[in-house]
Amino acid sequence: MEYKSLSKKARQLMGITALLESLLLLVACLVAVVAANLYGAAKIAVMAGGAAVAVLWAVFFPMLRFKRYKYLITEDRVEIVCGVLFVSRTVVPINRIHQINVVRGPLDSTFGVAKVSVITAGSTAVLRFLEEDEAQELALHLNERVRNKLGGGDNVQ
Repeated sequence: MEYKSLSKKARQLMGITALLESLLLLVACLVAVVAANLYGAAKIAVMAGGAAVAVLWAVFFPMLRFKRYKYLITEDRVEIVCGVLFVSRTVVPINRIHQINVVRGPLDSTFGVAKVSVITAGSTAVLRFLEEDEAQELALHLNERVRNKLGGGDNVQ
């Protein structure tokens, strides 16, 4: 089986999110400059450094995040690969799943994406940036797989 990638909607949302985070970074730099009462070269250095990091964050972070984010659903597991600097691979066995939730925040709703939370006894794995229809289908599909693994029980909501 092949890993699935995200849609263009996900890339747009990642870009908007990174832009908002960059703006927050610039505000934090401005607050630091004012709070530390910096003047001259120190003020310019802090603001220039903050601006450089903000631009890199807004431009490159979403591209790398989008490129590296992928997921795989098989008969016996859910795998999620994500990360920018540190790439993580999360594997959740189907027979360990206790609950499946579809969640949409305000930005998610605006861009037509959703998250699927796969909850086990010890942790939660989240498939992010899925198109709304795909998230609903995936949740139903996982629920059916879990029921089949459990022998047809109604334990998963």
